[in-house]
Amino acid sequence: MTNKKGSVPETNTKQWVKNEKTINENPVLKKARDIQQGLEKPARHYKQSHGGKGSAARPGTYSQQYKDNWERIFGGDRSNVNHRETDE
Repeated sequence: MTNKKGSVPETNTKQWVKNEKTINENPVLKKARDIQQGLEKPARHYKQSHGGKGSAARPGTYSQQYKDNWERIFGGDRSNVNHRETDE
């Protein structure tokens, strides 16, 4: 084994055991080691993003004022509108 700066000691040597003990005592070093070895995935940004509006209606779409002014907005009786069929 060569003693170069930045080299990793062979497994189960005295230096390796010493390094592992130091790493396991420090959570930052432990996390960095686990990520480097592929044991833990790196943190991702924007974890809490829901990705978009989805199927939620826009605010005010079904307000009472909207319902009361249907004829004025769309010009006609609301009973003539084809509604989407549901599986009930």
